[in-house]
Amino acid sequence: MTHRERMLSAIRGEPTDQLPWAPRMDLWSIALRERGTVPAEFVGLNTAEISDALGVACHAVRADYTLARDPQDLVLRGLGIDNHGDYPFRVELRDLPVSFSHDAENYRTLIETPAGPVNLHLKQTREMTSEGISLPFVKSYAINSADDFEAIGQIFEHLEVIPKPENYAAFHDRVGDRGLAVASGSVGASPVHLILHDLVAMDKFFYLYADERKALSRLTDRMTPFFEAMLDALTKCCAEVVFWGGNYDQDLTWPPFFKEEITPWLKRVSDRVHEAGKYLLTHTDGENKDLLPLYPPCGFDVAESVCPKPMTQCSLDEVRKGLGSATTVWGGIPAVALLPDSMDDQTFEAYLEELFASLGAGDRLILGVSDNVPPDADLNRLREIGQRAQAFQAR
Repeated sequence: MTHRERMLSAIRGEPTDQLPWAPRMDLWSIALRERGTVPAEFVGLNTAEISDALGVACHAVRADYTLARDPQDLVLRGLGIDNHGDYPFRVELRDLPVSFSHDAENYRTLIETPAGPVNLHLKQTREMTSEGISLPFVKSYAINSADDFEAIGQIFEHLEVIPKPENYAAFHDRVGDRGLAVASGSVGASPVHLILHDLVAMDKFFYLYADERKALSRLTDRMTPFFEAMLDALTKCCAEVVFWGGNYDQDLTWPPFFKEEITPWLKRVSDRVHEAGKYLLTHTDGENKDLLPLYPPCGFDVAESVCPKPMTQCSLDEVRKGLGSATTVWGGIPAVALLPDSMDDQTFEAYLEELFASLGAGDRLILGVSDNVPPDADLNRLREIGQRAQAFQAR
């Protein structure tokens, strides 16, 4: 079986000839490039080529972020929206004046609306890049109070989603049989989740959600057509698997909030994706214990970037049982397991023994590193996991 066939079989619940193993390497590569410490065998390689060199499946979720990007792709990043040449659509702002400037560390966008100006300021330092951070952090948020809702609503009503199925097709071809090129949808699973994730400081969001719920709901209604347009473009590309939503955590997207504000959208997306003959992947990289009962009703097919003990409360076995027999887990190796300073050799070996002994038949499982392979990872440990995955036999 090819890596792609193996991963698709795992998602379908079909037997595989070995455990699929697809660690995320792009942020590792970005960090080491900035540090000037890329091992000779990986110099100049993109994500798919790095996977070839390691003999692993290519983790290609959303895009290859090792590729150079035009700073213009980040004009709308302060709204939680970025563009990339691998995405199946591009987002443009129409009929509102926009100015954009950038230097070595700062990205500034000014959008003039009838309700007033919206200033967005992002920052990315060399130190951030050296840690594998591929997108700048927000320094000035789009929303500071409910007074900003009107301007934000006007902006979202002027966003145009331009389908780019040919861009995704090129990404799909580049990855080929080396893995699954997962088409990128929205990181915010719903309009209100996008607001929480990107448009307002987290502490302020909780006050707005408690005190301005009706006004916030009116704003999300105005954002909904944009989300629908993204979903339309996503379902029309040639992807087998699509990405929608991520970065859930039982404290930040607490269970009642998740059930009310995220579950309906994930179910809506999963229904549309399934109608189009595709599978839905969502990025479940946080503390999942109290969210596990809420995941199956969402209808997604793959829980990606699953992070188990010792970085969260649940073991991989507990997560798999909580998700149920119809959901594929992609992840399961905590990033700290690859760091000798965090886990010594003896503890690492014991961890792997316990992990692989708990996998049962290994069905509906794609091994990966949550959230990504860290810059200081011991690649020999990565290779050992691959050897164990290749030799795995159901117990």
